[in-house]
Amino acid sequence: MKRHTIWKLFAHAAWLLLLCGLSSCSKSDDYRKYLEGGEKIYTGKIDSVLVYSGRERVYVTGLFMADPKIVKLRAYWNNGQDSIEVPVTRTAGVDTLKLSIPVPEGVHNFYFVTYDADENASLKVFKTGISYGSRYISGLINKPFYTADYFAGDQNTTISWGGMDLTSGATFTEIEYTNTQGELVTQRDSIGFTESTLRNYMPGDPLRYRTVFIPDTLSIDTFYTNYASNISPRLAYLRNIDFPFQRNTWDNARWGTPAGWTVNTAAKNAGPGNSTYGGYELRNGVGVLSLEGGWGLPGVVNGKIYQTTNLQAGRYRITINAIDRGSSGTVYFAVSSGTSIPDQAGLASGTIAYVNCSGNGAKSLEFTLTEATQLTVGFVGNMPNTGSYFKVQGNIVFEVL
Repeated sequence: MKRHTIWKLFAHAAWLLLLCGLSSCSKSDDYRKYLEGGEKIYTGKIDSVLVYSGRERVYVTGLFMADPKIVKLRAYWNNGQDSIEVPVTRTAGVDTLKLSIPVPEGVHNFYFVTYDADENASLKVFKTGISYGSRYISGLINKPFYTADYFAGDQNTTISWGGMDLTSGATFTEIEYTNTQGELVTQRDSIGFTESTLRNYMPGDPLRYRTVFIPDTLSIDTFYTNYASNISPRLAYLRNIDFPFQRNTWDNARWGTPAGWTVNTAAKNAGPGNSTYGGYELRNGVGVLSLEGGWGLPGVVNGKIYQTTNLQAGRYRITINAIDRGSSGTVYFAVSSGTSIPDQAGLASGTIAYVNCSGNGAKSLEFTLTEATQLTVGFVGNMPNTGSYFKVQGNIVFEVL
């Protein structure tokens, strides 16, 4: 090979080696552009962040776990235009963030950044929160109710409720009423209840209620409708006192027991063995209160039809509008304290008031109570087996005077 050819090849090889060297040096220097201004240092970010909804605010919790150098946290929202800064004092363990941020009603996107003393920032932690305000409140409606009924027998008021849209956040019904001790009672019942029972209700005092809303599972605030006020329950002092009377049990033909009333053994002289039914008769197709002896029935001695109730201090009148009775036997209508009425022999000393139900037509008695009293109202009769009867076939009217 000629000498100039060898020299030419050597020169090309040297040139290639020089190019490769220059190329390697350029690539090895690329990292320097990332170190301009010093090495980037990140502070440990906040962990386990939760944003709770509230009334024109959100409430934020989170954990400072690993980095002991954190000295503050900033929360940003409104595309970073609004922010709040809170100092952080780290301990040796896990520390907790508890931060309330006032924000207008609506959905808000937040991000949270922690800093050390040299203003080294953490990576951003993004969360979404909801604030509720006047728009939400203006759409809240009270749960509807159908009836409110008070019964003096158990001193309870029963409220029957209508349905409610549960997606609105409706959670409870809150009811305020005065009890028989004169105390103001606040009762909360689940929004799903179809009935509420208000125990020891003071008759004559109105009640009020409102509906309680918790708009979502992360809400820390509770919202209320305005009160529905001055609701007066219908008052019932005795049960089954309107004619025709309702029965509880009967023989599917004539005799039975009246609903809402107690019938003692002496008055149960009809039915199998003459001891099953009494106090009620289906007479001419309508139900009446009844005491009867004879015509195949044994006689009745101190047979009683009664019910127990509770009355506050005051004046009262009870009127039996229509009575039909035979010429034999004796029946009295009586009011006595406690849970029973005495036999006929003890009426004068053992009752608050009583009246002889002789003859036909209406009968009435009045009485006064000086204090709240449990008392029993009813009939006591003696019916000979020679043929005697006593029928109540008109309304029994209870009046507060």
